[in-house]
Amino acid sequence: MRKLWKWVRWGAFVFALAVDAFLFYTSDPFSVRSFVATGLASLIMFLVFLKLANLIRGGSRIRGILEEGETKVHETCVHWIRLLGGIRKDRTAYRWIGIPVLIAALATLYLALWGAWLLGVKLGVDAPWFHAFGTPFRLMPHNSIVIGFYIPLIFAIPFAISHMAEWSTHRYIITPLRIIIHHGIFDYHMHGILLSRVVDAQQDYTFVQQILNYGDIVFRETSGEAETLECVWGPKKFAKLAVRYSHALEGASERGKEDIEAG
Repeated sequence: MRKLWKWVRWGAFVFALAVDAFLFYTSDPFSVRSFVATGLASLIMFLVFLKLANLIRGGSRIRGILEEGETKVHETCVHWIRLLGGIRKDRTAYRWIGIPVLIAALATLYLALWGAWLLGVKLGVDAPWFHAFGTPFRLMPHNSIVIGFYIPLIFAIPFAISHMAEWSTHRYIITPLRIIIHHGIFDYHMHGILLSRVVDAQQDYTFVQQILNYGDIVFRETSGEAETLECVWGPKKFAKLAVRYSHALEGASERGKEDIEAG
């Protein structure tokens, strides 16, 4: 399965490379038009493949273990900060994703400033600072050629797909009965925490975690053991719902005991 996943990722890269080559050589090679067409295609394919990788969430596996009548109440994943951390630890991916994305970000900034300058010209802005601001855009005969700097993004595709899919499959799900933890693409891990055994949810957040809305949740169980959910995206809502359903199960259990004793 790992070999299949490798072939899928590199197949996506070969496909993107072939599309770029076709567009480049059918749009008057090495002309402004060829760089613009190839750059736009590279950006679109990079974003599309990222979106497709993000759709790999293990949904069928999760639905397969749900009991009859059991439904998902809330679902989240690990925070995107974990995705960036995983890329940073992978030196090869860090280079092949980081450099093209940095180039693309600078190109986007340049194009945004160029667009703002064109808008100012159209509106008739006439100020010394505006003329100075537009100097680089006037000196470059074809500013649109900067779109060609999106082309390196195709080299990031196989590495970006791998990390995006791995991150996307790390899911945390709440049902009325339990918490389900799932992660993995082909080789995967999945287990659950019965909410009837949850006593409390411990939450500790740094200032940065509060701003970015992520953190760890420690669920303490009746047995005295604790289960930690790491880097949860939206931890406060997740913990609140989990404890609410835990208390609901506890209340139902107490009412059941009272009914038995009364009967």
